[in-house]
Amino acid sequence: MPDWQKLQKVGIPTRYAVATVAFLNFIYVYMLRLNVNIVIVAMVNYTAIPHTNITTAQECGFDVVVENNTETSPDVSEGEFEWDERLQSLVSGSFFWGYIITQLTGGRLAERIGTKYLFASLQITVGIVTVCLPFLASVGVEFFIMGRVMLGLAQGALVPSMQPLVARWAPESERNSFATFIFSGSQMGTILGTLFSGMMADSLGWEAVFYIEGSLSVIVVSAWLFFIYDSPALHPRISRQEREYIESSTISAKNTRKLRVPWMAIIKSPPCWALLSATLGYNWAFYMLLTELPIYMRNIMHFDLKSNSMLSALPWLLMWIFSIVVAKIADMVVKRQWVSINITRKTFNTIAFCGPALCLTIVSFIGCDRYWTLAMLTLAVGLLGASYSGILINHLDLAPNFAGTLYGLVAGVACISSWVAPLVVATLTEAEQTLARWRIAFLLCAGILTANAIIFIVLGSTERQDWDRATVGEEETVGHVGEAPSSSKHQLLKSVTLSTA
Repeated sequence: MPDWQKLQKVGIPTRYAVATVAFLNFIYVYMLRLNVNIVIVAMVNYTAIPHTNITTAQECGFDVVVENNTETSPDVSEGEFEWDERLQSLVSGSFFWGYIITQLTGGRLAERIGTKYLFASLQITVGIVTVCLPFLASVGVEFFIMGRVMLGLAQGALVPSMQPLVARWAPESERNSFATFIFSGSQMGTILGTLFSGMMADSLGWEAVFYIEGSLSVIVVSAWLFFIYDSPALHPRISRQEREYIESSTISAKNTRKLRVPWMAIIKSPPCWALLSATLGYNWAFYMLLTELPIYMRNIMHFDLKSNSMLSALPWLLMWIFSIVVAKIADMVVKRQWVSINITRKTFNTIAFCGPALCLTIVSFIGCDRYWTLAMLTLAVGLLGASYSGILINHLDLAPNFAGTLYGLVAGVACISSWVAPLVVATLTEAEQTLARWRIAFLLCAGILTANAIIFIVLGSTERQDWDRATVGEEETVGHVGEAPSSSKHQLLKSVTLSTA
């Protein structure tokens, strides 16, 4: 039996070091995923793109010159590529053409062979492809798109491969904070990527963004290989007390590798369908705002590249902070048993969906008020952070043994909306960068979020599914923290915020 009292005297827990390095690698993953959404503003020659019926200048009264059916701004420099809105959407969305293919593969491979070396090899591949993107762009847009597809193929396996690692390192009482801290690296990567990509493109040229950020893979992968191990049992520097504590409330990697995936049971599971539907809605909102927000701020709000990058980063900063705060609240609620895990998940997921839906509806009717528009868009993105204590951790509730596989399956199908959403917005706004067209895009997104919030409330669940236990000789007792005395267990499990680890 673990010595629960001594765990507090060990120092910084190894699992916190694992979470921190995983968090840093997630920052890098998302920096390279989204940098093109910022850099494309510097790559494209907007004045050379033919537009018709552009009335934004008259609607909002900004200092924009409209000549010969084209819109120009004296403060905005133009790039070298004549890519219209639809082609820009293809450049951004082509990432997901490759991403959808490797989602399922990454999760299942990590369950069987481990996350450590799989993740490291993919991360290096992503860095190499990123460095090559300027050359591919100079050859032709089709080659640049091909490079984005290759990035998607590599990154598609990265996120699902993290789920088995979380399942083996995160005790149930810390699961919200542990998983949220790691996956919130996506927001921090969005923040840093947006800020630094814009600044580098503005001062060093857009090519430098890909060269510098791609080269950073050497640093993040080195840290990963030193700190990350697939389970506490394999880590050479973990204390015996911490290893026993973690293993008492997590799944066994050895047993997980023996399991056969119950595909038919997953397909017939209503909670899995609810999770898929909600993830489709989340991806629609997340990637519409991620890819289209810089374009909206440039074409409608008329910010220059440097201001665009700073203001585009602000919503994701709020989302990161809010996700961490909500995760700690969720852990406290679950630990003290104020309400069930099921109610906790659905409550925070409803906030994550209905809150942004309301904000986007307000934005649709604000008009040209820059400050209220910026405030509502920032709040909309920020509230999405509550989903980390909702649907984005629901895979671990339903099937801890198959968390990677289930995540890969759901995320793989759901990423359809990740490239469809920007394409729909681009189609709506092509040759008509007007408030009326953007209003349609925002209201559509609000409707999708509201509908999926209702679906998850009605059909969603946090009960571990029977098919996840369908194994002979399953020895782990997932979700039960050993036989620690109640008083010492609560003393041990005092909430320690991962973000300060």
